[in-house]
Parts: sequence; structure tokens; C-alpha cells
Amino acid sequence: MVHIDTTQPDRTLVPGTDLWAIKSCEEGKSSKGDAMLTLKLARVSNPGDHIYDTIMLAGAGWPVGKRKLGALLPAGFKGEFDVLELIGRRLWLSTGIESYQGRDRLRVLIADLKFAGMQPEGMVPPGCALPAEPEAESTPF
Repeated sequence: MVHIDTTQPDRTLVPGTDLWAIKSCEEGKSSKGDAMLTLKLARVSNPGDHIYDTIMLAGAGWPVGKRKLGALLPAGFKGEFDVLELIGRRLWLSTGIESYQGRDRLRVLIADLKFAGMQPEGMVPPGCALPAEPEAESTPF
């Protein structure tokens, strides 16, 4: 049996600058055949919130892709890299709402933050704070 509640409110999109974690990262090709990475991220403060983003590795999108990679790789990186190493990585994203095919969704605002809408976790943007770490459980003796 499945539980359904049609009175439950719709999800609201919350734009702004927040800490997100990479849940998946896959290599792929754009519609023009250019190499790219596809990321799925979850908001750290609310893991039910997801956003998808791409990082172009070639073609016309490479200049923005190169800037985004600055938030994920060491400066001047050159060489092979296993994209699975990005899973679990946390970074700041600046997001806004856009309409796509009649539906609103979050998108990364590439004009914000240092690396085309992204910044490493340790580079906290002004007005933001790292979320509190959960307290360790203590067992009374």
C-alpha cells in the first residue's frame, strides 16, 4: 500500500548562496559532441533539494567550464582525473530560478562567486556561514 497526501504543499525553490554537496558526477558529451561533466548536487542544509549543473571541458563553453573547475581542482591542474573523486565534495553555489519548458528550476548563476557561480567549501562567501556540524552522540555511563 502507498501513502498519498494531496494536501501536502508543493516544494518551494529557494535561490541564493548555500553549501551544496556533489552526489554524482558523470562524463558525457554535449549535443555538439564536446566533452563535459554532469553534476547532481544536494543542498547540505536540506538534502532533499537538488540541482543539476554541467561543466564544459571543450568547445564554446570551455571558458566557463575552466572557471568552474577552479572551485574543484588545484590551480593550474593538468593531467588525468577520476571524476568519482568529486562525489561528496562540498562547495558553495549561487543559485537563481529560471523557467525551462514551462517549469521553474534552480540554476547556477555563473556571474556570481569567484568560480562562475561556485566556490570551494573553505572559501566562505560574505554573509554565509558553514552549517553547524552535528553533535557527537555521547553515551552516559
